[in-house]
Amino acid sequence: MSTVQAKCGARTASRAGRSASRTAVVCSAHCTSGRAQQASVALGSSRRDLLLAGLAVLAPTLAPAAANAGVVEFWKGRQRANSSKFIAPIKVAQQRLETAASMLVNGSSAADVLQLVRASSLNCYAFEATSTDTLETRASLFTASAKLSDPCTFRIIIKNVTDFTDAEDKAAGSALLESLIRSYQLLDSELEAAVEGSGAGNGRAGQQLANTLAITQDVESFVKRLLSA
Repeated sequence: MSTVQAKCGARTASRAGRSASRTAVVCSAHCTSGRAQQASVALGSSRRDLLLAGLAVLAPTLAPAAANAGVVEFWKGRQRANSSKFIAPIKVAQQRLETAASMLVNGSSAADVLQLVRASSLNCYAFEATSTDTLETRASLFTASAKLSDPCTFRIIIKNVTDFTDAEDKAAGSALLESLIRSYQLLDSELEAAVEGSGAGNGRAGQQLANTLAITQDVESFVKRLLSA
């Protein structure tokens, strides 16, 4: 091999070496950059996952409290707006009791008074149906005896107005309802005794009728107080 050819070969090898070196540096830079980007993506993903996990923990704690408060306030607002619908049946019961009391004083038959008293109870106690009872009364008696539903309007009203109250008001409403039902049952018994011509007659029935009317007035006051709260 000539001297010129040897020098050319050396220069070619040198250039090839420098080119390979530059290629390695470029590759190294690209690899380093790729790993940095992957690390950055991984870090961003990790932070996002942590944030989402934090929100997932907070959501069950904060949302129900806010939602429940909103539901309660919405429902109370609806009740206040429709307060007359809660009071109207109670007023009907009172008017029927007042009419029954007047009939009793004016000498109407105990059977007629008894029928009006039973209608005033708003289906809140059971009694044996008579031939003069309306189809609606008979249907309500059947529904109650078969336990298909609770037809007692007084109970429905008290349950609705005490739904979002404390335990004390719930207990007071329950006690008031039971007192009213017992009073109606006693009044029914006194009037049945008067129909049959036994017992102390219309006098005791009249007193029990007044007691029952007074309890319906207590129920009205209780409902109004809760609706205005």
